[in-house]
Amino acid sequence: MGSKMYHLLITSAGVIDVGERRIVRTARDYGSGKPRFVINLPTTRNEIWIYLWENKIPVKVFIELPEDLSKYERQKRSVEIEEG
Repeated sequence: MGSKMYHLLITSAGVIDVGERRIVRTARDYGSGKPRFVINLPTTRNEIWIYLWENKIPVKVFIELPEDLSKYERQKRSVEIEEG
């Protein structure tokens, strides 16, 4: 896929679904005692991410949460992050 195709894809759709992702904690202490978190993008779309990066195209990231959060909640981790 060439750069013209990427431009068409990005300008026509305006939204790129990255599928279900998990948030990863990369460091306990980043900066002034604050942890750092990352959302890994699917490597199947690396060519699009490279195109966006090379052309310095800014993106907005929206996070949609599942309706039923109760099955994902972990009390110990939630408390640990709040205290940290």
